[in-house]
Amino acid sequence: MLVPTCATWLGCAEPEPTVSLGLPAENPECPASSAVLVKADTRFHSGARVTAVPQDLSGRDLELLILRGSGFERRAGVAVSGGSVCFRDVPEGADYYLRSDTTYYLGHTRRFDLSVNRNGRPDTVTSAATQTPVRLNLTGLQPWRADAPSGEGSRLQLVSGEVAWTADLAFPTAWPVAGATQTQGMEARASSLDGRLPVLEGSKGDRLYVHQLDIVEDGKLPSGAPLKYRTVVGSLQAPAGSFTPEGDPALVLSGELKAVRQASFAPEWPLSGFTRWRAEVNPNAEAHQARFDVLPVTFGLTSGRVGCQGELFTLEVPGGEDGDIARRFTYGNPYPGNWGMVGSASYTFVASTPVVVGNRTHRPSGTVLVMNRLSTLTSETLVPGITPPRLLRIDGTDAATVRTVTSTQPVVSWREPFEGVVGSYQVEFIKLEADATDSPTVSFYVTSDRLQVSPPPGVLEAGSTYYVRVTADGSPFTPWQAPGTTADVLPIYKAATFSAAFTTP
Repeated sequence: MLVPTCATWLGCAEPEPTVSLGLPAENPECPASSAVLVKADTRFHSGARVTAVPQDLSGRDLELLILRGSGFERRAGVAVSGGSVCFRDVPEGADYYLRSDTTYYLGHTRRFDLSVNRNGRPDTVTSAATQTPVRLNLTGLQPWRADAPSGEGSRLQLVSGEVAWTADLAFPTAWPVAGATQTQGMEARASSLDGRLPVLEGSKGDRLYVHQLDIVEDGKLPSGAPLKYRTVVGSLQAPAGSFTPEGDPALVLSGELKAVRQASFAPEWPLSGFTRWRAEVNPNAEAHQARFDVLPVTFGLTSGRVGCQGELFTLEVPGGEDGDIARRFTYGNPYPGNWGMVGSASYTFVASTPVVVGNRTHRPSGTVLVMNRLSTLTSETLVPGITPPRLLRIDGTDAATVRTVTSTQPVVSWREPFEGVVGSYQVEFIKLEADATDSPTVSFYVTSDRLQVSPPPGVLEAGSTYYVRVTADGSPFTPWQAPGTTADVLPIYKAATFSAAFTTP
């Protein structure tokens, strides 16, 4: 069943971002007096309409862990009508963790909403593929820049306004030569930035933008080093067409890229407002990179930053810069005026000494981040909305010290930040693998009055190396009730502290 939940008429002034929690109604199969009901919708944002499509949670990895002193009492869920899951025999008022895969949400509400926002038509069909071959017959490119130095070459990106299709293009056999202005018959591969690729249906108006992004050098950083940023320099909106990503055949994209409309913004960004918190992120951390992004959002910002529509502007500032960035930037914007623009400013800090585990070298990290609608973010001096948690401890000992803990259930504790109002904390146990390319992470979201976390039995593996990161969140985010939808609501203020590596016995 498709349920329209809200509407915003295009062309009207946007209200501040809000979200309707849509918590589950009373269900006689799962009475609130003795049970916790969990539901989830996929909220499709398309044009001026949001449509909620119920999910079936019966096959999802969900579990409820009731807090009992220093221990936990586990409950398995039972499928009930509407695709929801019921956890029975939960004492009224009891605190619990709702576990979804490797994420734990601390709460006590009797009705929990795992809904998520998604861009596109509510009848979108999603393929099983995250990549697909592409054949490019493009003209009108700006002269192609080789990727030297690394990261400064030209890029191509695909974005749809009709379905959740955002992908980077790579060339598996041969990249365009330096100076090329066309790609006739070139083979490429599109890799999704937003999960599995949807099926394109031309009869429903599905189209793709093809963007070329390039580095622009314009002025100097406070240190005197060249200031460089990446932006859209050319764009093609291909005609509506149909395509199913299934490995073969290739998606064919043809046409001429055109120059794009120029937009601008003027931030006042004293980097020292972020670097002054380096020691709170970690006493042994070093500044790694500051970053400013302009991110498009289809059809506006009434629900916050929904989905992933690629990038319009990216400024990456090398670590160590702590002067002021106060100037006007110009960037390419190929989108219609009803698309929203989000600004994001962050500074990332990393461990000064790498952690070597087997064949891999790791750099534990933490970030201070501010995200809001671009016009608001640049209307005043850019400073953190919240600062990192203080006095991070593991089993009562300073967490900045490398050690072996005494059990696989270490107690992680911290104190409130110096500045900002905390809504919630995220505690991540990040495993440092010897060979694998990823770093498996278990996350706990807790309310602002909780200043310690100890993982349940079996969460951390014996004889393994981890570090822990605790992030203070000052956003309108309610992970104890509706984490998926409220995570998108603006503004977003986050600041993290991280530990040294520790090993479990």
